[in-house]
Amino acid sequence: MDIYQTDEMIVQSKWVGVRYTRAILLRQADEMVNMANDKGEDNVLFRQYRQALRDIPQTYDNPDDIVWPTKPTL
Repeated sequence: MDIYQTDEMIVQSKWVGVRYTRAILLRQADEMVNMANDKGEDNVLFRQYRQALRDIPQTYDNPDDIVWPTKPTL
């Protein structure tokens, strides 16, 4: 195994962690959207947050560069 393959494996491993974290945050965001809807509150900030999470793979090429969006409060 050469250095390039090792580096690529490290990057892929980091993306696995990013996807795992993002999946958890997306579930929480879905719950926040639903809670806002249930309370009759505006859910725009929660939907924007959820979309920002969804856009992470298209926004960042390097998992080390990811800046996670700020979760709005309910």
